[in-house]
Amino acid sequence: MSESLRAMFLILLFAGIMSMQYNMDADKTATRQVKNALELAVHDAALALDESQLSQGKIVFDQVQAMENLKKSLEDNLELSSGMGYVYTPTADSFYQDDFYLEHIEFVDDSNRTFPSVYYNPDYAIIDTLNGPSVIAVLSTTSPRYFAGDGITIRRTVVYEYFE
Repeated sequence: MSESLRAMFLILLFAGIMSMQYNMDADKTATRQVKNALELAVHDAALALDESQLSQGKIVFDQVQAMENLKKSLEDNLELSSGMGYVYTPTADSFYQDDFYLEHIEFVDDSNRTFPSVYYNPDYAIIDTLNGPSVIAVLSTTSPRYFAGDGITIRRTVVYEYFE
């Protein structure tokens, strides 16, 4: 009888540890994918430049086109869909279960700042020295779960800059 109880205890312990491991793996995978996708999306947004300002030697972002580039990149890389570009819903094929939120997007360029300059955002604890025009974005979601339990909140910040 003691052997049976010990075996059942070990099986339950193994099942518990495996479910924790799968959930931790989902957290790690989701965090990496969100960071990589946001870096690509912010890079794509930074490619949208105002041609008339560029011909005068200034880097000024075309913010409407930049938002479209960012939206399309996030949708393609994370398998999401979005109407307005600030809330993204996972598609049926997506690894994710909860909505994504573009919490903050800011375009710092030659039209509104000189470089180098210190960028400070107290809401997201961002402090960075910007050496050129930059796009700053903050994206958040909740990590998916394989098993029961609450997912962790994943919030990633990316600063993409042109170096002058």
